[in-house]
Amino acid sequence: MIVNGLDGLDRQVEELTRSLAQPAGSGVDDGQPGYQPVSPPRWWKPGGRERDAATDRLRAWVEQIYKPGYGQIAATLPACWEQHTLCLYTLDWLSELWSFLYLGPERTGVTLGAQAEWQTRLLPAAAGQMAFEATRCSHSTTNPRRPDGPGCP
Repeated sequence: MIVNGLDGLDRQVEELTRSLAQPAGSGVDDGQPGYQPVSPPRWWKPGGRERDAATDRLRAWVEQIYKPGYGQIAATLPACWEQHTLCLYTLDWLSELWSFLYLGPERTGVTLGAQAEWQTRLLPAAAGQMAFEATRCSHSTTNPRRPDGPGCP
C-alpha cells in the first residue's frame, strides 16, 4: 500500500532539512572545524602583500588542483591570468567553491548534486570567460591580439 511507503518519511524530510541547513564540510556533527572560507581579496586594489598572498594561494590551487584535474578546460586558462583582474576574481570563487564542495568530511546527496552543477555548468562557463578575457591580450602567445582590441591591463 501507498501508506506503508510513507513510513519514515517524516524522518527523511527532517534529515534533509538539517543537511540543507548546514554547509558541506561544516563539521557540525563530528566536532571538526570543516571548511572555512578565506577573506575575499580586494582584487581592485593594485599591489600590496594581501594581493600577493591571495595570488600565491590561487597559483597553488591552479597548479595543484585545476590544471592536473580539469584537462582541456584548464588548458584554456591564459598563461597571463595573473594580470587579468577578471581571472583573479573568477579563480578566487572557483577555488573557494571547489574547497567547499570537495574538502568536506562526507558527501551527501546535496553535495553530490552541487559537485555536478559546479563541474558541468559553473566551471565551463567560468573557464570560457577567462579564456575570452585574454582573446585580445597583447602578451598572450596562444591568443594573439586582435588589431581592434585593447591589450592586457
